[in-house]
Amino acid sequence: MRRFAAKLANLFRSRSAERELAREIESHLAMLQEDFERRGLSPEDAKLAARRAYGGVEQAKELHREARSFQWIEHLFKDLRYGTRSLLRTPAFTAIAVLALALGIGANMALLGVVNAVLLRPLAYRQPDQLVTILHNDRGPVATANYLDWRDQSRSFTAMGAADYWSPNLRSSDPSDSNPAEHLYALKVTQNLLPLLGIEPLMGRWFIAGEDQDGADHEVILSYRLWQRRFNLDRNVLGRQVTLDGEPYTVVGVMPPAFKFAPFWATRAELWVPDALGSTLHQRGGNHLRVFARLRPSVTLAQARADIAAVTGRLEKEYPDTNRGVVVNPLKQTVVGKIEEPLLLLLGAVGFVLLIACANVAHMLLARTSDRQREIAVRVALGAGRSRVMVQFLTENLLLAALGAAAGLLLAFAGTKTLVAMSPAYIPRVETVAIDAHVG
Repeated sequence: MRRFAAKLANLFRSRSAERELAREIESHLAMLQEDFERRGLSPEDAKLAARRAYGGVEQAKELHREARSFQWIEHLFKDLRYGTRSLLRTPAFTAIAVLALALGIGANMALLGVVNAVLLRPLAYRQPDQLVTILHNDRGPVATANYLDWRDQSRSFTAMGAADYWSPNLRSSDPSDSNPAEHLYALKVTQNLLPLLGIEPLMGRWFIAGEDQDGADHEVILSYRLWQRRFNLDRNVLGRQVTLDGEPYTVVGVMPPAFKFAPFWATRAELWVPDALGSTLHQRGGNHLRVFARLRPSVTLAQARADIAAVTGRLEKEYPDTNRGVVVNPLKQTVVGKIEEPLLLLLGAVGFVLLIACANVAHMLLARTSDRQREIAVRVALGAGRSRVMVQFLTENLLLAALGAAAGLLLAFAGTKTLVAMSPAYIPRVETVAIDAHVG
């Protein structure tokens, strides 16, 4: 360990170490010269005899350098300095090569950020792989009576809930609140839907049993975004009343910033209220609910599909017109929808652009190498081995690649913002797109 520390210290004080080495060698030569002079040789002959007895001075210096430091690191620093000077001597070539690599890398990183956020990143719920949707023909809404039959007769789920889209006008009941009425996107949900997702409120509580029944008091849970924009993060918001479409609602909770739940609609819900299903309990034709469920830990997707198929088969005999085409799919698959294939095709196309950019830069490097044959010949004549020359060119290419990657990273950040701004509203989770370690 002590030798390692000494070598590392010598690496960063090479100039002083060289001077010390030169003084040490000169001291040895002087001692040998004095010894030969005492034997009767003249000073000139003694000096030559001392050098012959000591051996090659430069070879001795190399041996000392290798013993005192990490020689490969010193060579790397020299190669980097030489490579930098070489690239600066040809600014046009360097700029074109860096720009080609930057465009290819930047486009790929930006699109990879989209693919990672939309397709690869798990949904931000507790154990998201257990969450499924139960719908007609993959995305079709469900009638209340059918939902209740699925909930009561199936055995594959720990819980099943439903949601319905709503777009009320919000107005504060506080006379001192001067904010105008605001049109919002919201969800009416069954009492157990938010607990089913497994995300605890930031403040307050979920809806409790009975609050989704006709005649119950009106409660509302706010999104973090709405709490921040409308209520200035006031921690006394719990218990306050707001007016939604002329009806008073009491705030009972605020969800955390990362919570987003409106997977079937282009807009993001900013509040949630209990859905009183009383007036539609026996309806089988008025399809308006989206149904969500959580699989039991020991139940597979195939078993759940068989379970729902059995329940649907029984219902088809009684209600043949309203229980056909029921599909159980993972929630993530339903959220992503049909956007997966176009995104992957676009990613493949952009990857092909990167390959073309790399091929063009490779051809430029080959042409540049042919112009440097005289330089290579001189270096070989001075004693540089083939491996040494190859390492030097490899270092230059890595330096060029690093510059291209750095410029591509800057383009990726700018490109990501552009992609998010231009993305259609139907692309899910696009607001979570970012360049992070997974993309890098």
